[in-house]
Amino acid sequence: MMNTNIFVEDKESFANLWLFIVINTTILALLINILSLYYGSNDVAPFLLYIPVVIAAFWYPNRGPLFAVIISIAYIGMVYYFTNGAMGELIASSIKCYILIGVSVVVSSLATHMRKNEVKYHGIFNHSKAGIGLVNRSDLSIIEVNKRFAEILGYTSEELTTISFADLWLDPTTKDLFFNQLNVHEKVESLETQFKSRIGSEQWVLISAGKLTDEEFVCTIVDITDSKKVKEALLIKDLAIRSSINAIGILNLDFNITYVNQSLLRMMECDREQELSGKNSCQFFGSEQIFDEIRDMLQKNGSWYGETTLIKYNKSPFFALIWMNLIKDETGKPICIMVSFIDITDRKQMETAKKKALEQIEQNIEQFAILGDHIRNPLAVIMGLSSLAPGEISDKIILQAREIDRIVTQLDRGWVESEKVRDFIKRYYMSGTADMEPHKEERKKYHSP
Repeated sequence: MMNTNIFVEDKESFANLWLFIVINTTILALLINILSLYYGSNDVAPFLLYIPVVIAAFWYPNRGPLFAVIISIAYIGMVYYFTNGAMGELIASSIKCYILIGVSVVVSSLATHMRKNEVKYHGIFNHSKAGIGLVNRSDLSIIEVNKRFAEILGYTSEELTTISFADLWLDPTTKDLFFNQLNVHEKVESLETQFKSRIGSEQWVLISAGKLTDEEFVCTIVDITDSKKVKEALLIKDLAIRSSINAIGILNLDFNITYVNQSLLRMMECDREQELSGKNSCQFFGSEQIFDEIRDMLQKNGSWYGETTLIKYNKSPFFALIWMNLIKDETGKPICIMVSFIDITDRKQMETAKKKALEQIEQNIEQFAILGDHIRNPLAVIMGLSSLAPGEISDKIILQAREIDRIVTQLDRGWVESEKVRDFIKRYYMSGTADMEPHKEERKKYHSP
């Protein structure tokens, strides 16, 4: 705002100065013409009238032609007075006045057009979203800057005119590159660099410049500090995702692959990202039906978490734990899908092995119970037959039979302990299956308390 006031004050002071010049040159030109007409030599003096007329037409274009008409009338009146109305002199004077008025009209038109362009370009200069500055090439002093230029660096426009343009640069290498390009090519386009702000912080700007004259060049700066911070943050996030041990992929809303990190490439046994990019993720699921269910659930809830079978790039299947999340922008509009994968093939194989081991334990326990009952049945027959023929031998047979029964009882107790081991494994290692529970009840009928 201060710059605009200064500009208006300077313009008004110039206008007042030229008004003074117009008045004085008009009076002087008329006096010289009066003297010329009085002495009868009026060939050169009329041309002096062009000076105030042209100045008036330039500085006051709206009143310039009217001023020329007034001067012309005054000149014709003087000619009429001093020549006693000589027709030849009046015609010659009229022609001179017509030319004078024509020159005034042309100059006024040009001045009006120039004023409009001046207002237009000065408005562009002041209201541009880019910072614009005019710099002297010889001493690199800043001649003029717009408001945005000063705001980017935290100065006022007046303060910047006291600072050398060279002192704004933080990177000497970039500064040398800028001036070399300006000297060789007479222009610089979109050069990223850092400028010093008033508070001493680093301000990233995108600078362009071009020569205006041998003594001046204009430069524009655009503040890119925020965009540089955003780029750096995105770069850090990209590097973090790219180097993550978790396999991560990004899909568009059509479930086409747009990004995969290195861990996912290794998981899929694929060499290059381009081999997966652009392909629909449906072809990497073991079942199209499962993929449709996942897609419907994702669209409904915004996320999906679970285990499924996937197909590697070499067509071999594997188990994966997947977390899918629908990414939305600030307005809540979905923009992409982020997927995280964990290969659980080894875990699945271990669970299968545990399941088989538990099934074997179940079978062994069942065999223990059945075997104990099978031993007791013939043992009871032996003891019954021995009691029918009492004697020393019969007593020894019964004694041994009881020893066998004691051993079988110990086996039964071991079976009970095995049942506890099985229950412990099922409870803490989660490797038991529900379909095994009915067999437990079935086996209990073999157990003799």
